[in-house]
Amino acid sequence: MSSTPENPREQPVRTAALTAIIGAAGGRRAFVDATGTPVTLPPLVRRLVATDEVVGALLRELGAELVGCAGTLDGVETVGPDRAPDPRAVAALEPHVIVAGAVDRVHDLADERLVPYLRKVAPVIAVDTGHPAVARADLKALLGTGRAARSAPAPIPNRPPGPPQTRPRLW
Repeated sequence: MSSTPENPREQPVRTAALTAIIGAAGGRRAFVDATGTPVTLPPLVRRLVATDEVVGALLRELGAELVGCAGTLDGVETVGPDRAPDPRAVAALEPHVIVAGAVDRVHDLADERLVPYLRKVAPVIAVDTGHPAVARADLKALLGTGRAARSAPAPIPNRPPGPPQTRPRLW
């Protein structure tokens, strides 16, 4: 079991990195997913495809526009078996982002070789399905619905993740 805490507030640097909006060309923003991979997202993230039913249920719970899901989720078009989406079926739905699960910083797809094919369709981000509270916080940041998504500072480049540095009060 991972030592990642359930409470995303206990990971302020990671949360800031996940929710940072970087002033890149075209309004794109950077997102660091649960595998530690930086992903450039389009300015508008609405149409989503989930690579498994757990991620699909989390997205649906947050009110996301879920256009496809690998596995079976009522009312959502199936794009292949759970954790094994067909890249062609995913492409036909024209998603803005594909959301996958991850465990211990590794994509939990049935075959990790699917990731490069899915990335040709749309940006792929992973959320930590082993820690639902963290996954929920990441998805809120992705969708722009979390308070942190609007107010978090940009990550400090070349700084390893860890507890925030504090300065002593001088008076």
